[in-house]
Amino acid sequence: MRVPRLSIPLSPRIPFLPRRPRRADPDASDHRHSVAVAQGKARRQRRQRRLTRHGRLRSPISAMRQVVFSRPIWRIGRAPVAPGVSTAPAVDVVLELPPGGSSSRHAIPTPGEGQAVALRDDLPASDLRRRVWSLSTPAIGEQLLALGVGVSDTFLSGHLSPYASVVLHYGQATAVAAVGAAGLVSWIVLTAFFAVNVGVTALVARATGGRDPRLAVRAAAQGILMGALIGLALVALAVPLADILTVALGVDGQVAQLAAQFIRVSSLGLPAAGVASACTAAMRGAGDTRRPVLVMLLVNGVNVAASWLLLNGDTRLGIRPIGVTGSAVGSAAGWTLGAVMALFLLSRRHPLAPRLSRAALRFDRGVAVRVLRIGLPSAAELIIFQMGVLTFNRQVIQLGATDYAANITINTVESIGTLPAFGFSVAATALVGQALGAHSPRLAARATMAALWPCLAVTAALGLLALAVPQALLGLFVADPAVLQAGALAQRLSLIILPASGATFIFNGALRGAGDTKFPVIVRAAGSWGLRVPLAALLIPLLGLPGGRIAMALDYCAQAGLAYWRFRSGKWRKTRV
Repeated sequence: MRVPRLSIPLSPRIPFLPRRPRRADPDASDHRHSVAVAQGKARRQRRQRRLTRHGRLRSPISAMRQVVFSRPIWRIGRAPVAPGVSTAPAVDVVLELPPGGSSSRHAIPTPGEGQAVALRDDLPASDLRRRVWSLSTPAIGEQLLALGVGVSDTFLSGHLSPYASVVLHYGQATAVAAVGAAGLVSWIVLTAFFAVNVGVTALVARATGGRDPRLAVRAAAQGILMGALIGLALVALAVPLADILTVALGVDGQVAQLAAQFIRVSSLGLPAAGVASACTAAMRGAGDTRRPVLVMLLVNGVNVAASWLLLNGDTRLGIRPIGVTGSAVGSAAGWTLGAVMALFLLSRRHPLAPRLSRAALRFDRGVAVRVLRIGLPSAAELIIFQMGVLTFNRQVIQLGATDYAANITINTVESIGTLPAFGFSVAATALVGQALGAHSPRLAARATMAALWPCLAVTAALGLLALAVPQALLGLFVADPAVLQAGALAQRLSLIILPASGATFIFNGALRGAGDTKFPVIVRAAGSWGLRVPLAALLIPLLGLPGGRIAMALDYCAQAGLAYWRFRSGKWRKTRV
């Protein structure tokens, strides 16, 4: 028996209601069609006369509706059925696309527009490159603002006013040391949020590519709930354990007291930080990288304004300076308002990001487990990397204060140099997840390479700059001639470190977008503990600071090679999220 074919319409102008059977008389059908056309034309003429008589233009919504629904997007028809053949209940459903149309299941919205770009293997390279740049540029700005939260606290503490120093009985050096120690603890604590954020980004990206808005909303909601719960747990731990944490960092005296106080106060903003970071992670996974920049702008703006006002006080307003504690209050206030703004943005309708609803904010064990299954390996990866960095820094300390200061300054320069790599890795993560959700692994591979080449070009250009004028770059952050001299040769090795770290960012970002988050843990462990730490122990006594930077360069080269090998193997294409 031949199964009939039925085309399903999507346009809301076609009601999905049972129709009365048509008569067999073709003349009656033609007459009804003519009457319907005449009535529609008369309605349009009356509406136009009414608008002209009242002297007003069409509303933007009416204009948009006329453009979108001016002609049927889907055609409805029925294949001829032989007499005596039953059409129920089996039908062959066919989705008929107009010329130039694309399946909504295989589409990625263009940022800033509501249009869809077909997710197909033969997507033009120019469109793919444009998509990569549109995703990476706002992500770079967001990361720069995220770094600015800690940098601004250190900068403001280093500019403690003389009046505040007299009132507080400590100076700029003590304030900077306390904020720096507390900032290191805060950075380690934020690793817990990283686990949730990576899982949310990967799952939302896969749901976006597969056109599953319910899964995208549920993943974002579970990330928000887990971020808030983790933040509350960290508050419960930070308040009683702040003194123990400062002792573990090796600080004592007044610096330890101020650092512990900073940790206690700033930890009050950790639940809000978990909520805000989960919201922005969901936006990035859906391809919306612009609104997270707005969130971080608010966080930084409130942090700087409140910290400056409370740190130094204002006699005109009758505000007494409270020093380092004021900086902590500013940080907590910034994250709190940032979380409010992030929730507001995510609850609004947007052509890219999922729309958060109150009903979605219920605990869903299945989705939460999927998020953590993806994200926990990434948290382990970051912990392994940070422990390797701390061990490496302990080896550099043995060279003396001058070489250690030069190493810290070089790290600052390179952290800014890796911002483009982070932005392009965000684009790779989002595009790979969306392409795999749309069942297009070849496009996922093309998107990764489209993000790799501009990343290598930018990082290589920055490496050449470090090779040509190393002391000029170091001089932006330190003015000590001895430090500039000690770090000149080591800074030149950024020519190797920056491109290698950029490639590592891209390939690891692609693996995370596919949900393959376990292999990057192996990459980090092999590079940090298999090469950097033992080679630094061997080369630093022989070559000094340049020896340590050589070990770091070999570490990043090995990481880039391993991540590329995993990417070329194609096993990430079959990862389930």
